[in-house]
Amino acid sequence: MPRPRLPRSPWTLALTAAVALALAGCGGPEDAAGGTEPVVHDVPEIPVQVTAPPDWERGTRDGAFLLRAPSGTGSEDFRANVVVTGEESTHTVDEAGAATTAAVASIPGWVPDPDGQGPTTLAGLPAYRVAGTYDAAGTAVAQEIVAVRTGDGPGAWVVDLTASYAVDDADGAAQARAILESVQVAPAG
Repeated sequence: MPRPRLPRSPWTLALTAAVALALAGCGGPEDAAGGTEPVVHDVPEIPVQVTAPPDWERGTRDGAFLLRAPSGTGSEDFRANVVVTGEESTHTVDEAGAATTAAVASIPGWVPDPDGQGPTTLAGLPAYRVAGTYDAAGTAVAQEIVAVRTGDGPGAWVVDLTASYAVDDADGAAQARAILESVQVAPAG
C-alpha cells in the first residue's frame, strides 16, 4: 500500500475508522497466546510496540494492525479493540490531530468529548488526543485516537493508536487504554 506524504491522508483516517467499525461484534480465530503474562507485539511495518493482555486476538487488515478483546468478554454487541496505523510524515502532531478531528467529524453520530481533545503525551513524546462517542448498530461506542510522532528528523512517522470500546464496557475500556499507554516508539533513523 503506498504511503501518501500528505498530512493525515483521508485514506489513513478513513481506514482507521472503517477497521474499528468493522470489528464491532466480529468473530474470528482465537489467538492462542496462552499464559497469563501480557504479550508485547511488534507492529508490522510501523516503528512501535504495544503490550496487550494475553487473551486479546491480534491481526492485520488492509495495512492496519489490530488487537481485539476475546469473544464473550465485555459488551455482547461490540468487542473492545485497538487499531494501529502509521505513515512517514513531516507533519506535527498538532497538524495530525487537526486532520483526525476533521475526519472523525464525518462519522455518523460522532459526539466529541469536550475534555478529550488536544495536546498530550504518550510514551514520553508529544501526542494529540481526539476522543468521542458514536452509535455502532445500536451500541454506544467510545473512541480515543492518539497521534504520536516517532521523532523529528527525516524518516519520522506519525502513528495513530485508536482504542474503541462499548461505553458500558469498563473492563474493555481499561484494557484498551492500557494498550495505548504501553506503546513503545522506536526513534526514527
